[in-house]
Amino acid sequence: MRVVLTGASGQLGAYLIDALRRADHEVEAWSGREAGSRGGVALLPIDLTDSEAVSRALERADPEAILHAAAISSAEAVRRDPDRGHSVNVEATSRLAAWCVQHNRRLVFTSTDLVFDGRKTWNREEDPAEPILAYGKTKREAEPLVTSVPRGLVARVSLLYGPSRCGRLGFFDQTLAGLKRGEAQTLFEDEFRTPLDLATAALLLAHLLKSEVTGLIHVAGRERVSRYDLIRRIAVELGLDPQFVRGNRRVDVVLPEPRPADVSLDTNRLWSLFPDVPVPSIEEAVRGLHEAG
Repeated sequence: MRVVLTGASGQLGAYLIDALRRADHEVEAWSGREAGSRGGVALLPIDLTDSEAVSRALERADPEAILHAAAISSAEAVRRDPDRGHSVNVEATSRLAAWCVQHNRRLVFTSTDLVFDGRKTWNREEDPAEPILAYGKTKREAEPLVTSVPRGLVARVSLLYGPSRCGRLGFFDQTLAGLKRGEAQTLFEDEFRTPLDLATAALLLAHLLKSEVTGLIHVAGRERVSRYDLIRRIAVELGLDPQFVRGNRRVDVVLPEPRPADVSLDTNRLWSLFPDVPVPSIEEAVRGLHEAG
C-alpha cells in the first residue's frame, strides 16, 4: 500500500517508518523542514501549513492511505504560539481530511491522551474529552475533522518512551543521560498516564492503518503509572541508581498551564481488535529497545 507518513522526522516517525516498511508498505515520508533520510527512506520537506504545497504533494504521491503523525506536540510550544499550534495541529489536519474525503482514502490521525481533563482514571473512547492544556485543545478540535472522513480513524496515543532514532534527544534520552551522570531527576509522582514504548506504538499504528477500523481508539500501555514510577522502573532495569530519581507533586511547581492529574487510557477496544499483539511490560520494552540498539 502506498502510504504518506507525516511527521516522519519526529520521535514516533522514525519508528513508524520501520514498522511500515516491515509491513511491506511503500512509504513516502514527509517532514516539516528536515531533509536527509530515516531508515533508508528519503525525508521530503513538506510544509503542512502551505495548502498549495500539500495539494501538489498529495496529487503527485496519490497515496492509498495517510498516517498523519505530524504535530506541534510540545504543550509549551503550543501555549507560547497558539496560532502556529492551530495552523499545524488543526488546519493542516483539515486539509488532509478533505483530500481523503474527496479521494476516498484511508486517514489515521495520532491524537493524544491530553484531550482529557484528568479528573478520572481509565478514560474510555466514549468519555467526554474536555482538555485543559492548549495543546490538548488543538488535538480535540482536530479529532472530528478526521472522524467525519468515511475511512478516518483517530488514535489517541499516551505518553511514549524509548531511545530516539530521529537524531534529536527526547525526554527519555535526556533523563537517562542525567541519571548516568549521577544527576537527580525530579518527576511528578501524582500525574498518571498509561505509557507505551515507541516500537509497540508504531507496530499498533501500522496494524490500525491496514485495518478499516474507524472512529476513535486508544493506543496505550496496560499499566497506569506516574512519570516518577516509569523512570524509576526503567533506571532499575538498566542498572542505574534509582536514588537519583526523585518525586515531587504538581502543587510543588508553578506551571503556566494546569496539568491534568490522570489521563490514563482504557484500551479494551484496541486489545479486542489485536489480541495477539504482544505488549511488553515497561522493563521488557526497555530491555528490548536497548538490545536492538
